[in-house]
Amino acid sequence: MSLLLALELLLLLLALPRLTCASNSTHPSLYRQAKALLQWKSSLKGWSSELDSWTKGTNPCDWTGVGCSNAVLPRGDAVLVVDNISLPSCHIQGRLDNLHFAHLPYFVYLDLNFNFLMGPIPSSIGVLPELAYLNLSSNGLNGSIPTSLDLPHLVYLDLRKNSLLGLIPSSIGALVKLVFLNLSYNFLNGVVPPSIGGDPDCK
Repeated sequence: MSLLLALELLLLLLALPRLTCASNSTHPSLYRQAKALLQWKSSLKGWSSELDSWTKGTNPCDWTGVGCSNAVLPRGDAVLVVDNISLPSCHIQGRLDNLHFAHLPYFVYLDLNFNFLMGPIPSSIGVLPELAYLNLSSNGLNGSIPTSLDLPHLVYLDLRKNSLLGLIPSSIGALVKLVFLNLSYNFLNGVVPPSIGGDPDCK
């Protein structure tokens, strides 16, 4: 699969609801997700006006940079959930490990590139079962890449221009759907596993 086709499919996925259903109920988990995002905002040292819409008592689906769609619970109910954040170049200053990804299990898309994020990439980001797009490039992230990256749907991974160090984890080779990878301009050692993506077009 070509990179262009993969990205087109990803954008189509984001444009469509997870489920077409007459009931568009709001599940309590949406409020837990809003709380997790507000707690992260409160830990930040700075941000641009885009995050001013993130306020308590408002619907997170109306916040700038936040997207929602329908998801299906195990019992079959359709619920509205936060599934993507896109806040590139928003002067966000803080730590990514203060964002509780355990409360955000429906993420498909996360773009925080060109900000001022510091600290390590939290290992909890590696267990988001639906994540397809992750762009944390051009920040100040340090430490190692988490060794546990159980991201079966990941198509796009960009960690360039940070201060990451250590070995490139072999677990990256298990990202079977990956078609774009950029780890350049870090302090990493080792080689990218040849099995990555299972696709010769993977960059």
